[in-house]
Amino acid sequence: MTPKIEINPETCNKCGSCVQVCAEGVFEKQDKASLPVAAHPERCFFCGQCVAVCPGDAITHHGFEMDNFPPFTAEMDIGPDALLGFVRMRRSVRNYNQKRPVPREMVEKLFDAARYAPTGSNVQSLEHIVITDRETMDALARHCVEFFGKRVTLSQDEKALSALDPRVASRIRAELPFYERVISEHKAGQDPFFYRAPVLIVTHADLTITPCPLEDATLASYQMMLMAQSLGLGTCYIGNFYEYANESQAVREMLAIPPEHDILISFTLGYPAVRFRKLVDRKKPTVRWLGRQ
Repeated sequence: MTPKIEINPETCNKCGSCVQVCAEGVFEKQDKASLPVAAHPERCFFCGQCVAVCPGDAITHHGFEMDNFPPFTAEMDIGPDALLGFVRMRRSVRNYNQKRPVPREMVEKLFDAARYAPTGSNVQSLEHIVITDRETMDALARHCVEFFGKRVTLSQDEKALSALDPRVASRIRAELPFYERVISEHKAGQDPFFYRAPVLIVTHADLTITPCPLEDATLASYQMMLMAQSLGLGTCYIGNFYEYANESQAVREMLAIPPEHDILISFTLGYPAVRFRKLVDRKKPTVRWLGRQ
């Protein structure tokens, strides 16, 4: 869709910031004294940078809700120490308060955070599923057990493993104890997949229109998790779900995943049953610097 982009000559100060920030070359400016023009609106991929950078509020972009461009305020700013502390406070929560449901309006705040995450070429193609039904989660867990059982069988077949990517084969061998433990816990009536969480969020996208779907979903989900933390909620990535879910036609049908889509990320959500009182340590990062320092 080609948007209509207007520049008000009465309020434009001819700074050229819109020309400078536009990655697609939508705007052109002949010289310092001339007004910029939206010469190539068909190139626009709706990033909104032109509107956000304009000091005179001279740009009207008809592809957006113009009242959803609030100015920066001091209250929005987070110092580096406060930000690092908040990031370190996030924990992977596997124990949830079973008696305290998550209000729908809180879950919706997470998606509001997700929509502002960066996406490749600004495609914004992510779609989300919210599961609050225990029966659905239990059914998904049963499918997961079947998948893990196949992995256990595969790990014992060296000929089949040798036909796989060596990295995949190595991972299957290494995770055999994990697969066996999870299967055993599920047989014992536990929920080693979704931890009896009140909410399961699943993110999927059309692989035919986004250049980096997994990266998009990862960034969006992390913003959702940080928003959840600010609301007093806990989350936990469910790392194996997308593997078996995309391979299972039964799961795809259960969740109504379109053929051109793949499940990319999933995480549990709920009020933590325990309260963490300290930040935790992590290994020092491994970093290589290239170039002059």
